[in-house]
Amino acid sequence: MLGSPVLDPLAVSAGVMRTVRSVARLGDLGVPGVFSSECRDGVCCTEYYGLLRAPLTEGMVALMVYSRTDAIVDWRACLDPSATCVEIDGSHCGMAVNPRVYAELERVLERAEVAVA
Repeated sequence: MLGSPVLDPLAVSAGVMRTVRSVARLGDLGVPGVFSSECRDGVCCTEYYGLLRAPLTEGMVALMVYSRTDAIVDWRACLDPSATCVEIDGSHCGMAVNPRVYAELERVLERAEVAVA
């Protein structure tokens, strides 16, 4: 997971939250296929939030990469207790091209491969 706020999906910057609210307003107005404000606290997302907060299946390997300098997601919402959490230095979007991310992913995959063998 790269900068994923799994502990609180709406732990995002003010600018991102404004965009989310603007899109939700379109859903509130009835634009088809667009989520509405009810999705934050409504029944439609109850199962989603429950699954997101549930511990991972035993034996499942998970890597959470986060950055304290992430200007989009609050890094504290990324600290999934079921995952191996690794802090990198970089931006939210830069995680996808950060060599350290791939080095950490390689380590996790090697450990998983050894465990399966």
